[in-house]
Amino acid sequence: MIILAHPKIPSPTLIPAHNAEEIVATPAGSVALIPYDLELLRYCSDNDVRTAVHITEAAQSVYANALGAGFLLCDLELAKKVQKIAETYLFDSKVIAIIDERLIEKVIEAGIDGVLLRNYTRDLWR
Repeated sequence: MIILAHPKIPSPTLIPAHNAEEIVATPAGSVALIPYDLELLRYCSDNDVRTAVHITEAAQSVYANALGAGFLLCDLELAKKVQKIAETYLFDSKVIAIIDERLIEKVIEAGIDGVLLRNYTRDLWR
């Protein structure tokens, strides 16, 4: 299981970005955290930028995966649906449930690829 944003477990640094200028400013070795936007996803794909995209609908996962997003971030209920889609279509993207750490057992039971622990990420959601 991938665990993002836990202070004691190493993971890629997620840097919020909302436009191409902010994506360019993303430090090397980090991951641009972007809202779902096909233009931004295409920009990241064209420029080999590692990307985590926040999705709100199952169909968005298909497009984001096709454009090379490394991580598909969503709430737990959507993550359960997207994980099935990802397994059916052999996504390269990893499905990441945004949760409170206390819910990690539910994510484990659902077989989701990973979690982003909201407890430690207040500065990501600006």
